[in-house]
Amino acid sequence: MSEKQNNDKSFEQKNQQKRRNNPANGSVPTASYREIRAKSESERKKKTQSGKAKVKKTQNDKRHTPQNPHQQHKTADELHKNHSQQPQQAKPKQPMDNHPKQKPNPNQNANKNEHNSSNDESRKNPKVENQADIKHNPEKNDSQQKPKKKRKMKRSSKPFSAKKRRRKILAMYTSMVMIIAMIAAVLCLTVFFKIDSITVEGKTRYSSDEIIDASGIAIGTNLLLCNTEPSKEIIAKEFPYIESVSIKKNPFNSVTIYVEEAKPTSAIETNGKFYILSAKGKIIEILDNNKYNVPLIKGAELKKTELSATIEYKLSNMNNIINDVTQALNENEIKKVSTINVTNPSNVKLSYDKRLTIILGIPENLNYKVKTAKLIIDEKLEKDSKGTVDVSMCAEGGKYSYYDPSGAPEN
Repeated sequence: MSEKQNNDKSFEQKNQQKRRNNPANGSVPTASYREIRAKSESERKKKTQSGKAKVKKTQNDKRHTPQNPHQQHKTADELHKNHSQQPQQAKPKQPMDNHPKQKPNPNQNANKNEHNSSNDESRKNPKVENQADIKHNPEKNDSQQKPKKKRKMKRSSKPFSAKKRRRKILAMYTSMVMIIAMIAAVLCLTVFFKIDSITVEGKTRYSSDEIIDASGIAIGTNLLLCNTEPSKEIIAKEFPYIESVSIKKNPFNSVTIYVEEAKPTSAIETNGKFYILSAKGKIIEILDNNKYNVPLIKGAELKKTELSATIEYKLSNMNNIINDVTQALNENEIKKVSTINVTNPSNVKLSYDKRLTIILGIPENLNYKVKTAKLIIDEKLEKDSKGTVDVSMCAEGGKYSYYDPSGAPEN
């Protein structure tokens, strides 16, 4: 190649360079603008990647160190401190003043502003991620920005007060006692307290075996379930000469039957029969004659005459009057009374040894009146005296009794 050609080529290159740099042409140096834009894009990508890496690192630190919250804040502060102290990359050289000013690119300025604002917010609030990462990963942003709701620990119930604690303990012990009582009751009714012996006490003309058989109480019967009231009624009805019956349950699985012998104290004649009565008015025997030589009751009309039953009179209080008179005679041991005349219930009369008439009058203070009549007969009168002894006006603390020899004796 000749020198002339070389000079022409260099001249053309110079002219092209002048045209490029000449503002009059209205052209922009495309090569320098592209380079600047490429550098800015590369710098922006590097910054976003470094921000993402740092945020991930802080998250990993939080996960691995949950027990020390102060250390978490410290690592975040150090992260932003390091981020702020990170050396800035060299900016691309701007064109010389002699070059025409470049027209600003609105998109580039917007991206820069967004990047700067995200950096400022990340410095102010280290817990918030980079805005660029928010734009690129909206789902990740939502999951990271919204903190996980901590499960509320259920507070333990308030401790029981002393009063409630006592009530609870009392209820527990009460239930235990009730259960034990129920078990004990079942055992007592099924296993324990079985009768193994039955005895009879008291003088009577009947044998023990007869009384035990009539009672209905058997060996092996449960002592607690044994009902003695029906047994008493059966024994008293079955045996006329038993005045009273009582049954006692002993603690050592035994039963004792107590009986009292009935004694003839009076008799009453009706329809040719003599009904022998006990001191309580029980009909103990029905005879054709009065072989026991007991006082014969006159003037009383009968209503019920059944053996082993209590005699009933048409007059309601007649049974009480006769029982009181016979009881007073037995207590004072007067055995020679032959008749008790109750034709007039307000003027009771006795026939003594078929020679004296004792006037008791109203059936009150009978024991004292009978005792006074006995003293008069034994101490004041002779053994063959006849007449009437009137003690109807006699009472305790007064002496109103008298003897009338002219009175005829009661038959």
